[in-house]
Amino acid sequence: MASRPRHEALRGLVTELLREGFGAAFSELEHERYLVDNSGRIDVAWGATVIELKSDLRREERDVVARMPDYLADASRRSAPGRTTVGVATDGATLLAYTLDHDMLTPIGRYEVEVDHPERLLSWLEPLLAPVPEVMPTPIAVALTFGRHSLAFGRAHAELRRLWTEVGDHPEVRLKRDLWEGLLRQVYGDDVGSDTLFLQHTYLTILVKAIAARVLDLAVDDPGEMLSGRLLANAGIVGAVEADFFDWPLLAEGGADLVRSLAAETVRFRLRDVEVDVLKSLYESLIDPEERHDLGEYYTPDWLAARVVAAAIPRPLEQRVLDPSCGSGTFLFHALRRLIAAGREAQLAPAEIVAACAESVFGIDVHPVAVSLARVTWLLALGDVVQDRPPALSVPVYMGDSMQWSLRPLGASAEVLVDVPPNDPPLRIPAGLASDQTLFERALDELNRGLDTLAEPETICDAIARAGATDEDAALLGRTFAQLKQLYLDGRNHIWTFVLRNLLRPVWLSHPDHRADVLIGNPPWIVYRHLSPEMKERLREGLQSYGLWIGGSLATQQDMCALFWARGAERYLREGGTVALVLPYAALNAPVFAAMRDGSMQRVKVAITGGWGLERVWPIFGAQSGSSTTSTCVLFGERDREGGPPERLDRWVGVLPRRDASEAEAAEVLEHANARWPRPRTLLAASPYRRRFRNGASLFPRRFVLVEHVAAGRILSRRDAPQLRGRVTNLDKRPWTGVEPPEGPVERVFVRRISLGESVAPYRMLDLVTGVVPMEDGIILTSAGADAHGHRGLAAWLRDAETKWNEHSNKAADGSPRVSLTHSLNHLQKLTAQAERSPIRILYTKAGTRLSACWLEDDDVIVDHKAYWSAANSLEEAAYVAAVLNTSIVLDRVRDLQPVGQRDPRDFDNLVWTLPIPEFDANDSVHADLAAAALHAAEVAAGVELPENAHFTTKRRMIRQALEDDGAAEMIERLVDALLPL
Repeated sequence: MASRPRHEALRGLVTELLREGFGAAFSELEHERYLVDNSGRIDVAWGATVIELKSDLRREERDVVARMPDYLADASRRSAPGRTTVGVATDGATLLAYTLDHDMLTPIGRYEVEVDHPERLLSWLEPLLAPVPEVMPTPIAVALTFGRHSLAFGRAHAELRRLWTEVGDHPEVRLKRDLWEGLLRQVYGDDVGSDTLFLQHTYLTILVKAIAARVLDLAVDDPGEMLSGRLLANAGIVGAVEADFFDWPLLAEGGADLVRSLAAETVRFRLRDVEVDVLKSLYESLIDPEERHDLGEYYTPDWLAARVVAAAIPRPLEQRVLDPSCGSGTFLFHALRRLIAAGREAQLAPAEIVAACAESVFGIDVHPVAVSLARVTWLLALGDVVQDRPPALSVPVYMGDSMQWSLRPLGASAEVLVDVPPNDPPLRIPAGLASDQTLFERALDELNRGLDTLAEPETICDAIARAGATDEDAALLGRTFAQLKQLYLDGRNHIWTFVLRNLLRPVWLSHPDHRADVLIGNPPWIVYRHLSPEMKERLREGLQSYGLWIGGSLATQQDMCALFWARGAERYLREGGTVALVLPYAALNAPVFAAMRDGSMQRVKVAITGGWGLERVWPIFGAQSGSSTTSTCVLFGERDREGGPPERLDRWVGVLPRRDASEAEAAEVLEHANARWPRPRTLLAASPYRRRFRNGASLFPRRFVLVEHVAAGRILSRRDAPQLRGRVTNLDKRPWTGVEPPEGPVERVFVRRISLGESVAPYRMLDLVTGVVPMEDGIILTSAGADAHGHRGLAAWLRDAETKWNEHSNKAADGSPRVSLTHSLNHLQKLTAQAERSPIRILYTKAGTRLSACWLEDDDVIVDHKAYWSAANSLEEAAYVAAVLNTSIVLDRVRDLQPVGQRDPRDFDNLVWTLPIPEFDANDSVHADLAAAALHAAEVAAGVELPENAHFTTKRRMIRQALEDDGAAEMIERLVDALLPL
C-alpha cells in the first residue's frame, strides 16, 4: 500500500486489509457501488464506511473534497438511524478521514503509513471499522485511538466546536473558561489559553473520566453523573472525578450524546492490565507538538520514573510520598505499583493495600487537565486490587498551587487568596482553617447549605464557628460567603466548591502533621526570560527568599525548578526526608543552581546526597535534534542535613529504541558508570579559548597570492621553482578585477597550501588551494629582501605585485599607498603568527549561515582570514573544540549577536567565545565523551563521497546529513547541551 500501487492493485490490498485485519466478510464488502442517484460510484463500501481510492493524494486531495460529501450523504441514507458515516480516501501511503457535520464536509483524521509499523495503521483504523473489546492499553494503542490524528478526536472536536458556538457565551461557561485560563497562567507564567486548547482539554477530560468509570466497570447511562463524579461516588470513590471546568457541553443540545459516544469508545481496552502511565502519551499525542514545545509539556518516561521511585522509596510501606507537580501521574503510578508489590510481599489483605495507597501516595498540580489525568492514572495503578477497595476510598490527587503563590500574611496567621475572574475581589480563606481538612470540609458544607437557602452571611458565620472555627476565621468566611452568594445570584456559582477544595489542599499538605517522607517528581523547567512580567517578579522574590537568586547577566537563566526544590522541601518535607527530582542537567554545575548544590540555601537546608547524569541518554523528553535538545539529570537530597554534593555521581549512557521505552528495553541498552561530579561553571561568560584563537592572514589581493600552476611548454619548469600565475576568481573585488595577476617561477619553499574559509567543513578539510607566501624565518619579505636572500623568482613576483599595489591601492594625501603590500599581508601579524609550526590546529569558519569546524594535522598550511585557528595541545582537545563549534546549540546561542545580511546572520568571528566554553579537561567525562564522539564523527565525514565539482556548501550539507543519519550529530548536540546549560 505504501508504494501507491495502481488502482486495481490498491483495491485488492484494501480488501485484504479489511478482511484479514478487521474480519470483514467478503459478502459485506461492496465494490464500485453506484450512488442512489447514479451520479457516481463508491470504490469500496463496508457498512457505514466508504473508501475512495486514489493514485496520489498529494495531487488529488481537492478532488476528494469535491466528491466525498456525495458519497457520505449516500452512505448516510443507507445506514441505520443514528450511525455516523465516515469516508476514507487513500492512495495507500496516506489515509484521510472525513464525516459530514450539518452537511459540511469535516476532516477528522490523517494518517501516513509507516512501513515498519503496520500495527499502527490497524490501531488508527480500528475505532472506525471494528470496535474490538479487550485491546491491551499500550501507550501507542491509546494514542492512536484517541490522539490528535485519531478518528475519535476528529469527530469529537468537530462536535465540540459546534457546541461551543451554542453555549460559549453562557455566564457559567465563560466563568469556567476564565478560571481555567487563570490556572494555565500560573502553570506557564504567561497567557497561553485559547478556545482551541480549551476544547482539546474538554475532550481529554471527558475521555479520562470515562476511563475512570470503565476501570470500575460502571455503565455511563447519565453523562451528568459521570462528569460530576457522582457515578464514582456512588461506588465509594471520591476525589477521582469531580465537577470541574469541562462539563459545559451538557448545557448544549447534543452534548450528552457526545459524552456517551466517547465513553463507549473506551470499552475496547483492558484497562486493569495497564503497565505504564498511558495517559501522558495520550496528552502528548493530542496537543500539537509545536504547542507542547512552547508550553514545555514533556512528561517523564516510565522507565526513568520507575528507577527514580525505586531509588528514593526504599521502604514503600513506611514512607509517605508527594509529587508536588504530578502532571499525568507517572511518578504516582510507579510509587503505587511499588507499594502494592511490597504489600503483597508482606501478605497484607488487598483492602489494607488500597487503604495504604490512599494514605501514602499524594499528588498536586495546578494544571486542571493534568490533575484529571493523574487521578485516573492513580486509579489505573491499583490494577486488580481496586475491586477489593474499602467501602470509602478517596483519591489523594489535588488541583492546587504547590508553590502557594496565593498564600499571604494575615496578622499573626495567613490567608489564601483565590482569584475570581475577570475583575472581582479574590475570595479569602484562613490558612489555619484550610490546614485542618475535617474542619474545612465542614465549613464548605455550611457554605453550600447557605447558598441553597440564600442564608444571610451572619448565619453562616455562626454556623462555621459552631463547627469549630475560631471567631476570627469564622468572620472571614462569613465575608467570603457574601461574595459567593452574589456569584450565585449572578449565575456564576457551580464551580466554587471544586475550586476552594482543591486550591487549598497544599496548605493542608504543608501542615507538619501531613508532610511527606519523600518529595519526588519532575517540576516545571521554565526559565526566567520566558515568564510574564508578573511571574518574573514572583520567581525573583521567591528565589531571593532562599538565597538562590544571582541576577545580573544570569537572571535570564534562573529557573522555576530551583524554587520547587527549595519551597517543596521547606513546606512539604519532614525533617530528614528525601527529595528526588528530575531536573535540567544545568542543576549539576551551572552558577544559578550553586546555592542549591552546595547546601547554602536560606530558610531550609537540603544536602545533595547523590545525582544521576543522563546527558548521554536519548531520547528522554521527545525533543528533536538541534538546539531543542535538553539534557537531564536527577538530584537526590536530604532535608536538614549540611554539606555540598558528593565528589562522584552515577552516569547512564545509551540510545533508547523509542522515547516511551519499557524498563526492559532501557535496561538492555543503558550502561552505568561512576563519574566525577561535573566541575562548577564560572560566573564569567567568556571562554578561555577566546585568547587562544586568532584570525587567519589577510591574503589580499587574492590574485597576488593565490595561484595556479601554468602548463609547461617544451622547456619544463624547474622542480624547485614551478611556473605559477595569479588565480583569477569571481571573488576578486574592484579595482583588482582589472589588474593582470603576476606570473613566473617562484621558489618552492614559498609555495604553500592555503586553507580558505570554504576549505573548512564539519570534521573534515575540503580542498586546499595553492599560494605564494613570502615568509621566511618568521619575516615577511619584500622584493628587495627576496633579492638580498637570493630568491630571484620570488623577488620578480613581488616586484610585479608591489608595482601594481602601489598604483591601485588606497592612497594617502601625498599620493603614496596608505600601507605597503607587505604590511597588508601581515596585518595585525596574522601571517607571522603562523610562522611557528603547530602539528595540530583547530579551524572554524568566520562566516556563513552555519558554523563549521575541523582540525588540521599539517603544519605547512597557511590559514586565510575567512577562518579562525588555534594550536591544539592534543588531538582529543582539537576534537572536543570542533565538536562544540559544529553544534546548532552554539549557533543558536550567538545568533542574536550576529550581524544580519540580506537574508541571514552571517559572521561568527569571536562571538562563540562569549559562551562559557571551558578548556578541555581529559578527566572530565563530558569533555572526554565529546572528544570521542568527534573522532567518530570525523571518520563518518571522511567516508562521505563528495562530488568533485559540487559547491562547498553542498559538500558541507552532505557531511552534516551523513552525521545526522549516523546519530553522531544528535549525540554531540546532547553532550554540548550538558556542557553549556542555559
